[in-house]
Amino acid sequence: MPAPTYPLPQSLPPIHLYRHLLREASYLPPAFRATIDSTIRTRFHKSRKDGMHTKNRLAKAKSSLRTLRAANSGDKIAMQSLMMKGFGRTGNRRRELMTQLVKPQGPSDTKALESLMDQKEKSDAQTQSGADASKAKPARKPKNDFFEKWDQPKLLKVLESQRQHQKDTKGTASWPGSAVKTVNPDQFVPKTNIWGKPPAESLVRAKRAHWWRRSADKIMPPLGKGEWDLLRRLSAGAQAEGEWAVPQRRHYASSDVPLPTESAQSWSWESYATTPAARIEKPKTRSRQRRTGQYDPGPYGGHECSKQVSNRWFRRAYNRTWQLTPIVEQDPHTLQYSLCWGNATSKLPAATKAQQGIFESVDRRGNKIHNKPDA
Repeated sequence: MPAPTYPLPQSLPPIHLYRHLLREASYLPPAFRATIDSTIRTRFHKSRKDGMHTKNRLAKAKSSLRTLRAANSGDKIAMQSLMMKGFGRTGNRRRELMTQLVKPQGPSDTKALESLMDQKEKSDAQTQSGADASKAKPARKPKNDFFEKWDQPKLLKVLESQRQHQKDTKGTASWPGSAVKTVNPDQFVPKTNIWGKPPAESLVRAKRAHWWRRSADKIMPPLGKGEWDLLRRLSAGAQAEGEWAVPQRRHYASSDVPLPTESAQSWSWESYATTPAARIEKPKTRSRQRRTGQYDPGPYGGHECSKQVSNRWFRRAYNRTWQLTPIVEQDPHTLQYSLCWGNATSKLPAATKAQQGIFESVDRRGNKIHNKPDA
């Protein structure tokens, strides 16, 4: 695993921070490196102008740089988090995939198309109803109607499949957030109000909107077939190949002036004059080694953390991510959706030739196969 060999400076200009982030992102596994790199570039390009949020954005960028360094230094939790963001299980890419998932695909049959056309004609007739209608106040937009624009049958199909898959993978995958417990949008809608009458339309819409907000946060959006197949191959050990292997760290530019050592930095009076003493004397604990690149050379510093992440761990991490990822296919005749999820790899070793020889003369049920004599 390519681990940085130098500690981070106490302060970095924005352009240097941007270069450090791109450099550390270039050492990530190629399977999800492009997504992380694109996120870094997009956020910096959108925040080029100085403003009231510049300080918080730079602090978040420094935290992201420490996370990238920790992942490249052997921190498995940080690497798993970046993997989940790269494949759209969390973070910005998940929101982009959810935006595409909730879009309706159009009417599924002739009756739905006719009803949609009738609604369009009624709305056009209302807009052209005369001069009096133009002078009237515009109708106020109803609240909590966002879910009415979603493809609810498709989302309910995904939720139902995800609920069953969560039960099947309870011991092999770690699902983020809470599990899907129900697929009924009217779960929180009361049957009657306090006067024993049906609830108002605004109350029903608000309760349904509350249910859809909670359920949408639990949905794992599907990926394309190519990326889903890539996850399947990576969970089978494709990272050990040359195309998907983790790149080696490049050597930084050398100079005639030697780099300052850890002891020289700790006793430099310039650092104490320009930086708060609490930051310089901050404990260099073992848990902070991978994020800061600084080590405690004293007798209580402990041994150095491991900087290697094996291909075996990557194979299992990819498999856990694959189990959280579905692929959606639509039947062109019935327009019905079908979902397929990743499954856990078998832990049983492959049978040897001597073991396979036991089953040469029997069928799947264990019955002996009798060869018919040649006529």
